[in-house]
Amino acid sequence: MPWTFVPIHGKNHWSPAIIQLHNDDAWLAHLDSSRGTHDLEVIFHVLKQVLCLIVPIDPALVMTGIMNVEQQQDGHSCGKHVLQMLAGAAMKESDGLDRCFMRGLDI
Repeated sequence: MPWTFVPIHGKNHWSPAIIQLHNDDAWLAHLDSSRGTHDLEVIFHVLKQVLCLIVPIDPALVMTGIMNVEQQQDGHSCGKHVLQMLAGAAMKESDGLDRCFMRGLDI
């Protein structure tokens, strides 16, 4: 299934979220190279609400999780990390590994 990549910005930090729709559910993953910078509860709530406005899906069927990704060692390389994570995710999607990739979530 196709993925939708969503850039998240807050507190002077960028991170990506990935949404994957299925027939009767959806997966929402947050990939953050500086964990703890963003309020995940707010991010997941807003993305679920927007998703449910666009696609007729029960919010209870939207699974959320955090992808384990390499953590940046400085306070300024988040943009590079976002691009690397999205490129890696896009390659996994094109290889047909979408469900395998999303199973790596810490839910």
